[in-house]
Amino acid sequence: MISYAKHEEEFYGVFKLVSGEEVLGKAVLTEDNGETLCFVQNPVSTVVMQNKDDSGRNVRGVGFAKWMQFSDEDFYILREKDVVTVSSMSKEITFMYEAFIQQENKGKNKKDTQKINPQPEMGYLGKIDEARNLFEKIYKFDPIDK
Repeated sequence: MISYAKHEEEFYGVFKLVSGEEVLGKAVLTEDNGETLCFVQNPVSTVVMQNKDDSGRNVRGVGFAKWMQFSDEDFYILREKDVVTVSSMSKEITFMYEAFIQQENKGKNKKDTQKINPQPEMGYLGKIDEARNLFEKIYKFDPIDK
């Protein structure tokens, strides 16, 4: 069991896997039958870029890429046996990670940004509790009489 990290609390984590990969993401650790499971949301891997500037000097930078490039999933489970170590992200990397995730999700969640307030002409007639009360009055429903 991964005993050096808090369980059941959400945190921004860096996971070093036995494959050598480093995976970053918002995570929660939980225990299942004596094994720690790592639930990771929006995991990313680091990408090191190297280029030459105009003067010929090498310039290096770090960025992120989706961990699973060909998947639409936002949530993954890592098993304890696949994790070498876990640590929390630094504040600077957390800000970079959040900016990357926001940029990645831009335009994907149009449903969330295009909320429509239901109107009676759309079929919206009220709340469930209001409808239940109305039906009970109409049919004089008494749960004791069943």
